[in-house]
Amino acid sequence: MRGEKVAFVPPRYGRTVVGGAEVLTRMLVEELHSRGWPVEILTTDAVDLNRREGKERFSDPVEVINGVTVRRFPWDRTRLTRRFHRLERRIVEGKRVSFSRQEFWCRSLVCSEGLLSYLERNAEHYRAFVFIPYLFGTTYWGVKTVPEKSYLIPCLHDEPYARLEIFRRMMHSVRGVMFNTPPEMELARRLYGPDIAGKVVGGAALYPYHADGERFRHIYSLKGDFLLYTGRREKPKNTPLLVRYFCNYLENSGREVKLVLAGSGTVEIPMSFRNQIVDLGYLEERDKRDAYAAATVVCQPSVRESLSLVLMEAWLAEVPCLVHGDCAVTRYHVERSGGGLWFEDYPTFHEALDFLLDHPEARRAMGRRGKEYLLENYTWDLIVQRFQEVLEEGERKRG
Repeated sequence: MRGEKVAFVPPRYGRTVVGGAEVLTRMLVEELHSRGWPVEILTTDAVDLNRREGKERFSDPVEVINGVTVRRFPWDRTRLTRRFHRLERRIVEGKRVSFSRQEFWCRSLVCSEGLLSYLERNAEHYRAFVFIPYLFGTTYWGVKTVPEKSYLIPCLHDEPYARLEIFRRMMHSVRGVMFNTPPEMELARRLYGPDIAGKVVGGAALYPYHADGERFRHIYSLKGDFLLYTGRREKPKNTPLLVRYFCNYLENSGREVKLVLAGSGTVEIPMSFRNQIVDLGYLEERDKRDAYAAATVVCQPSVRESLSLVLMEAWLAEVPCLVHGDCAVTRYHVERSGGGLWFEDYPTFHEALDFLLDHPEARRAMGRRGKEYLLENYTWDLIVQRFQEVLEEGERKRG
C-alpha cells in the first residue's frame, strides 16, 4: 500500500496562499514528501476564496511546488442567489434548515465539477484522499464521491456551520478523522457522537530556526515593548476586538507600548492611535520569524482555532502568548504549557497585559515553557506515525 499515492484535497494551494488550514496542508505534505511518501495535491485554481476579491486564478493546471505535484481544477464560481443568503442567515442564527437545503447551500461554497470528476475517474490510482478543512464544497462533495478512500482533517471550530446534519453524516462516512488537538476531537464527539473514527494526529510541527529580533526592530524602527499579531486580519479572527481592546488599554494605562499587526487582509486603525498601532501587512518568512523574536508578547485573540500555528511559531522563539479564554484549543495549549495567559473580556485583557509587561522574568519563563511543550508534543516523527496509523486503521476497516 505504501507505493500508492496519497492525495490531499484542500480548496486552494500555492506558495503565496495563506491561512491556517492551507499552511498546515503545505507543511504536512512537504514533510511526508521529504520522508519518501508519494503525495500529491488535488485542488481548485482559486487564489483568494473571497467572492468579491477572488477573481485571480492560478494559471498552471499542473505545477510542482517543492517536489510535490499540484493538480488544479476550475473553481465553479456559482452566483450567490437570494435563496443562498436566506439559508446562510438561517444557519448562522441556528434555525432549522432541511437536509436538501443544506446540500444546496454547500454546493454554492467552493467546489469544482472538474475535481469531482477526476476523483471519480481516478480513485483506483490513489491509496487515500485526505480532505481539509471540513467547511468547503471540495471536502463535502469530494467525500461523497470517494467515501471508501476518504480521510478528513476537519480543522473544526465551534460555530453554527459545524452543527449542520450534512457535516455530521460526512464525519461518519469517512474512513478516519485526523484531529489537530484533543479539544478539537472533544468538540467533534459532542457534536456528532462518541463513535467518530478519529485520532489526535497533531497537525504540524516546526523545526527550530534562527531569528534576529534586533534586525527586525532596526528595519521597522521599533523600540520598546510591543504586542504582535500575525495572521489574517478579519472579524472571524477577532482582529477588530484586539484593536479595540488595545486602544482602550492605551487610554486607560498611559503606557508606552505598541501593537504590531502583520498578515493578510485589511484592518481599521483609529486615526488617533496610528502612532501606537503599526500595520506591516504581509511579511516574508524571514521577517515574520524575526518579528516573533523581537516581540514582547504575541496575542492570538481568535476563538476559532483547531491548532494555532501562531502559538507554535511564537513559542519556538520563546515568546509568551496572550490568548482568548473562549477558545478551547489555545487555552488548552496555554494551560498545559504554562506558556502564557488568557483573557475573557477587556478587564482581564488589561490585567494580563499589565502582568506580562511588568514581569520580564516571568514572561521569559513562560516563553521557555512554551518551547519545551512544543518540542515535546509536536514533532514530525510523532505526527507522521499517527498519520500512518489512521490510514492503516481505515484500510483494515475497508478490508
